[in-house]
Formats: sequence, C-alpha cells, structure tokens
Amino acid sequence: MKTFFANMFKGLTVTRIVLMCIGVFFIGMSVSLSRLSSLGTDPFSCMNLGVSSVLRDVTGSDFFTYANYQLLVNLVLLIPMFIFMLKGIGIGTIINMVFVGYSADLCMYVYKMFNLTPEVLKDNMVIKVICMILALLVLTFGVALYMQCNRGIAPYDALAPIMEDKTNGKLKYAIGRIITDCLCVLIGFLAGSVVGINTLVMMFGTGPFVSFFRNNVAKKIIPDEQ
Repeated sequence: MKTFFANMFKGLTVTRIVLMCIGVFFIGMSVSLSRLSSLGTDPFSCMNLGVSSVLRDVTGSDFFTYANYQLLVNLVLLIPMFIFMLKGIGIGTIINMVFVGYSADLCMYVYKMFNLTPEVLKDNMVIKVICMILALLVLTFGVALYMQCNRGIAPYDALAPIMEDKTNGKLKYAIGRIITDCLCVLIGFLAGSVVGINTLVMMFGTGPFVSFFRNNVAKKIIPDEQ
C-alpha cells in the first residue's frame, strides 16, 4: 500500500495538478453545456442524470444530485480498478471521479443565475446547437489535457481496457467501450434521461477530437515524459 501511494504521487508537479484540474473542470463544463442544449449528453452522464433523477423522485431526498450520485457510481467502479488495474489509479483518477460532477452542477448554477436554463432555451434551436458544439469541443480539450498529464484513468474509462485484459484480447477495447456506452445510454433512456443527437455525437466524435487536441495542443502545454 505504501508503494501504491508513492507511485501515485511520483513525479507530480504543481503544473500537472493545475492542468489536470482545468481539464476536469472543462469536462464538467461540457456536461453542463450538453444539459443546457437538451440534445443529450455523453453516455455515462446520460445514465447518471437519469438514475439520480429517479432516486430523487422515489426517495424525496435532495441528496441524489447528479454530482453526488456520479461520485457514488465512481466509488463503486473504483473497486474493479483496485482489483484488476491498480496501476491505472493515480491522483488524476481521484480528481476526475470527484470533480466532474460538481463542476457540471456548479456551471448549471451559474447559468441559472443568468436565466440560462434548458426550459428557457427549449425553442431556440440555434443556441441549443451552439451549446452542443461547444460541449464537444470543451469536453475533448479537457480530456486531452487530463490524459496528457498521465496521472491516472477515470474509473468508467477503465472498464473497457479491463474487459480487454481479462478476456486476453478477445474483447477488443473498442468493442468493450461500445458495450459500456450503449448500456449506459439504455439505462439512462429507461430512467427518463434525454437521449439525443448529442449523445451520438459524443459517442462517435469524442475520440478523433481528443486525438487532435492532444497532439496539437496538450502536448505543447505538457510535454511527454521521458
């Protein structure tokens, strides 16, 4: 355990911590922009938004906000990481699993202060599409920064590589990711979450844009480690 924590903080600098936090904040902002657009969110957020809403209605408790529920889910998903992918856990893992949801809720609170809500924008398709495009760009730039810091993988993102490893490569990463994403979308849909064009855009457009931002921007800000 001592070695685990030593490796977790090995080579960590203030710059990398700050850039990780910025990247994670952008990821949360992307979720809020997707919610504002009412055109769907990324698969993981789709599931968590839907289930958290159902739990609030069933329990009558305000505890089950999107942020709180997402943190609980991430804590559960951290268990298979401890068992099968311990080396994938880093300080970035903790920052991601804790702050994405709260960043998203904070942004929604700020939007509401300026009277920007999904209800207000429901008939303004131009603004909704702009929010959707911004959500994709902000998300992929944030993910690129976060990944380039190379200090841990988010619990949900670890599922597909774990599945590939445990099946000795029979279940490829891409297929595993499609399975987990589709399952999240299905659960989200059944829970009443919005599944829209942006959900598909996030599923199939995230990879190429992350690669672009990582290769052309993030690597210039955070050089590869030697």
